[in-house]
Amino acid sequence: MIHALIVTHGDLGAELLRVVESLLGPQEAVEVLSNKGKDLEGLCDLVDAHVPSGEEAILFVDFCGGSPFVACRRTSGDKRECTVISGVNLPMLTSFFTKRTKMPLSQLLQTIRDDAVRGIQLSSE
Repeated sequence: MIHALIVTHGDLGAELLRVVESLLGPQEAVEVLSNKGKDLEGLCDLVDAHVPSGEEAILFVDFCGGSPFVACRRTSGDKRECTVISGVNLPMLTSFFTKRTKMPLSQLLQTIRDDAVRGIQLSSE
């Protein structure tokens, strides 16, 4: 099973997971980390301690360039089998949790990216 680590500013990640689980039920092999109260080095250490070694993992972060993104990129650059995806949203996570056991990682990454983008719509009145 592909693991998930959701790393965000404040409580965003915890709230996203709470909503996903209200829709899909409890999820396994997922952890949420926040940058709240941590400097970059502290967050890097925390991410490093929570990324599973030797297993496939996706690290979901809120936006490119923020401290969660930087910490995850540093960790994923190590010996780990993980990919960092920025711009985490509800369509992305529901896609991930419903499809992570059904396709290989490379196909899953493209699918959840496409589903996340498809979830962004502009509507005029």
